[in-house]
Amino acid sequence: MAKFVCALSGIKAQSEEFMEMDDDPYPEGWIELKFTRRYISPKWEAIQYVKQGLVAQYVQNIPEEQREEQLMALSIQVDAQFAALEDMTDKWEEDSQTLHIANPDNNDALMAEYNKLRKSLGLKAEVKLIEEPVEDAKEVKEGTVDAPV
Repeated sequence: MAKFVCALSGIKAQSEEFMEMDDDPYPEGWIELKFTRRYISPKWEAIQYVKQGLVAQYVQNIPEEQREEQLMALSIQVDAQFAALEDMTDKWEEDSQTLHIANPDNNDALMAEYNKLRKSLGLKAEVKLIEEPVEDAKEVKEGTVDAPV
């Protein structure tokens, strides 16, 4: 069973909170946040830099009046030289983190913090999914209903 610890409160998921979802135990009502940052691979970037350098080096060996018409052919030749290496190299790298927030439905302080987080991300506030039990509809509250005469 995976360990679930709330990133906001430090609360650990209790065994009775877990439900089976596609053979993957997950605590009921918990929230999962995944942050992924994607950036260009330094190795990919280095390959592109080397290719540009080679094209520039090859162009230097061609008479100036022929450079422009030879540039495309040289670029294709260099691209062909590095095609296999580029195929083996990922262009992008990702840094990913997954965090969990305990079920906030029964914890007003946690719900308030969760809603602050949602607001800071531009999301609407969430309300409790589990409603409090409704009192008897016939209950007379002081000052709201006149007593029968």
